[in-house]
Amino acid sequence: MPATSAQETHAFIEQLGRLGIEKDSEKRLALLRGVADLYLTRTVSPTLAEEYLFSEIANAVMRKLQPHQRPQVSAVLSDSERVPHSLALALASDADIAVASPILSRSPVLTEGDIITLAQASSDEHLQAIATRPTLTSRVTDVLIDRGSNTVLRTVSGNAGAEFSEKGMLSLVTRARDDDELSLALADRGDLSPAVVDQLNALICARVSTEAEGGDASDAVAGLRARAQALIAEELRKRKANINSTERIIAAVEAGTMPLDDGLGPLLAGGRLLDVSQVLAHFLRFDRNFVFQQMATGEINTIVLAFRALDISYAHLETTLALRARKRRGGQAGQSVSRQDYEAINAADAQRAMRFLKVRMTVGKAPPAESAA
Repeated sequence: MPATSAQETHAFIEQLGRLGIEKDSEKRLALLRGVADLYLTRTVSPTLAEEYLFSEIANAVMRKLQPHQRPQVSAVLSDSERVPHSLALALASDADIAVASPILSRSPVLTEGDIITLAQASSDEHLQAIATRPTLTSRVTDVLIDRGSNTVLRTVSGNAGAEFSEKGMLSLVTRARDDDELSLALADRGDLSPAVVDQLNALICARVSTEAEGGDASDAVAGLRARAQALIAEELRKRKANINSTERIIAAVEAGTMPLDDGLGPLLAGGRLLDVSQVLAHFLRFDRNFVFQQMATGEINTIVLAFRALDISYAHLETTLALRARKRRGGQAGQSVSRQDYEAINAADAQRAMRFLKVRMTVGKAPPAESAA
């Protein structure tokens, strides 16, 4: 064992020993945070024995901390991939939402199966935390829609990284009948299917008609509702038009009457990231929702390889990354790739990478409960 690793192991074990016998609450908290820092930042991966010891002692110490101290530990552990699975589960299922929330909303350790199990048994506050995760599969959002309050539904509907089944989307439309804010959140989504668009549009039209007949005690309230409903109807109209124009572009590219680069141009000029994702998904033979999630919140390398695999121009890649940065409201806004680096990627290698990703995703779906949420 290298000297540095040996020193780290010795320091880690020594700190664990001190933590196990410390009686003072404040000192316990400081020691636990120090041990967690050693565990998470080591230059080598912890052994199974070290992982077990850390998990057991951390769980025991957490039970002895003061209520106001416990969330501090959860926050420190929330973003690390090294947190033992058993510890992450224990924190995520904690009855105190201040402890559970950082893990539920951010931890990469929790699997899709974990998230579903937690969502099926947790409080609405816990569901609200889950609804903010960077990415959510349709299996998870189905549970959130089934069990969550309208507050949870508004949050998950506004989450660009959330994927919805057709059943889930239609359930959201049903729940939106008496919730203007939820209707607006749905109308703002780019991934509504034509069937969902039609149902949401019918819902809005019916509501406008009913309120026009029944009147309203407050002219101001009636005016605000009418404005909100008009905005929703306009967004739905645009979405339906965008779906139709995107389908025409795909058909033209397939027929050989339009180069792919020419087809993407107007979509990018209009800021239509979802429709760009639809075109890419079609020609890469990927699921549209997966491609949209990658475009909105995924790794930049995946986007670069996808564009190179389809021989899309660097100018379009640059525009796409700028659009993605704006939509992410500053999150990782500085991510970019130079023209030289992009054009140095061999298109055949990029195509192989896309095929490998597709195979890996297919394998990862069996069994579904083990997929990452």
